Parts: sequence; C-alpha cells; structure tokens
Amino acid sequence: MQIIFNDTGKIRLDKWLAYKFPEYSREFFNNNIKKGMILLNNQTIKSSEKLNLNDIIYINDIILNPPKNHLQPNKKIKIKIVFENDDFAIIDKPAGLLVQPLNFEDTNTLANALLNHWPNIKNVGEDPLRPGIVHRLDKDTSGLMIIPKTNNAFKSFKLKFQNHTCQKVYTALIYGHLKNKKGIINSAIAYSKNKFNRRKVTLKSNYGKEAITEYEVIKEFKNATLVKVRPRTGRTHQIRVHFASISNFVIGDREYGSNKINAQYGLNRQFLHAGELIFTYKRVKYHFVSKLPTDLQKILSAIERLTN
Repeated sequence: MQIIFNDTGKIRLDKWLAYKFPEYSREFFNNNIKKGMILLNNQTIKSSEKLNLNDIIYINDIILNPPKNHLQPNKKIKIKIVFENDDFAIIDKPAGLLVQPLNFEDTNTLANALLNHWPNIKNVGEDPLRPGIVHRLDKDTSGLMIIPKTNNAFKSFKLKFQNHTCQKVYTALIYGHLKNKKGIINSAIAYSKNKFNRRKVTLKSNYGKEAITEYEVIKEFKNATLVKVRPRTGRTHQIRVHFASISNFVIGDREYGSNKINAQYGLNRQFLHAGELIFTYKRVKYHFVSKLPTDLQKILSAIERLTN
C-alpha cells in the first residue's frame, strides 16, 4: 500500500498512522517501522520522523492483512494467580520470562501462558501478539501485573495507566547510598543513539519524554541501599535508567550497571521487584502485595549478615 501524505502541519509518522488506522495501535506501527515494513520516501526511518506534504508512505500489505495466525498457548509455563474475577486477574510474574512475543512463532512468553489459562483473552487488547497485556515488566523484573479479561476492562486499565491512577510500587537494591532518604528523580528519558533498545536521561527540552520517579530509603548497607520506588510515569526502563543516571544503578542490572560490581552479588538479574499494585476499579479499591522472590531474599539476607 502506498499513501501520499497531504495533511497540513508536521506530525510523527507513527502517530499519524495510528490516527489513519484507528484499529491498530501506535505501538503496532512503531514495531513495524523498526522492522522495515513501513518506509518513508523509499527509506527506512525512525518512528519519530516528522511528515511533510507529499511524502510517500509505503506500508507492506502483509502487516495490515496478516495471515490468520494466532499465538499458541503454552501449558508448560505456570502462572501464579494472586487474584481473579470476571473482569481481570492479578498475576505474579517470575524473572526471566518475556511478557510478549516478537512474532507468532514465539511460544515461551507470558502471553502464551495466559492464552492457555484464559483462551478467551485472545481477542482482548489492541494487538494479537499482546492478548490481555495492558502493561509490561522487563524480562528480568519480577512482580505483579494486571491482566484484563475483557475489552472493557482493557480500556479501563489502559486509561488508568495513561492517567497515572494505577499506582505501582517496586522494591530495588541500588548501588551506594543516596543523599536524601526520600526524593524524586525528574529527568526526561530518550532513546540512546548508540543502542536502540537502550534508554538515557536527557536535558534537552524537545528530546525525550517526561519521567518522574519517587523513592524512599528502606535500609542502608555497606555499599548498597534498599529502596521503595514509585514511578509516577511509565517509561521503558524508567527505574533502571533514573538510578543509573545518579550513579546508583540497580544491583544486577547488566544494561545500565557495572559488571564488576554485579559479579560480587551473584545475581542473574536486576534486583527489581514490582511488589505492590494499588488502584480503584468499579468504585472498589484494590491493594495487592507480592513478597520478594527467593533469589532476591537470599541476596538481601547475605548482605545483612555481612553488614551486621
């Protein structure tokens, strides 16, 4: 499919496509731009590219009319269900599990496990690769997730996340000590120019997205600090990027931390756990809590013994 852009005013390519094709999400177009399935003036570009009058947009027909593929359910991946009603479920995701697949051939993700447990969620959401997924956790982050079971619930929770009325509370072990026992990190986050999946803080007002992270010290150790973290915004890698930006990276973080220091703790993943979810749904207030997983608790116990 070829489209000639004839609207007025400059607008991002991914944003305009989501407006033009409302049945698909902006993230859907983002992913396909990255894959080279969408070109601008016969060139591969970034999603942030601004459109100009008479620009030619090429969209590979296969993405708008894909084969009748569906994700395959995976009964081997066990789901820890914390709560469930007719509208949504709360699950406790283990570390090491991807939330969603990159293509229909992938089978070892949370989405595949959800389909096995709740087959009817295959039509819930905006993307067949993300059935019942309204928010995500990094692969190596453990903790609580909301799984909408109906499209009405999906829309409701999506709005809550957009309006920041669904509170997530994390526990993290960070390197070093913080100057203040309580504080806020308010630094915009942007893509790194050197590595696409990597993020960084930026001081440029027109570059990056607003990101705000609130923290509170729980306990200090010799060279580390246990903190409770409340992200007020939901940017990718936000907690990890923010603490790394002030030289207090999350222990075990291979992307933004120090391999030399991480090796001292023997962790196979970052010490980051989504331990609380707080929200109101249909006038009922919910507050869910998940304890630290065994691997993180062992690290914490070892550090406490050394400190004492």
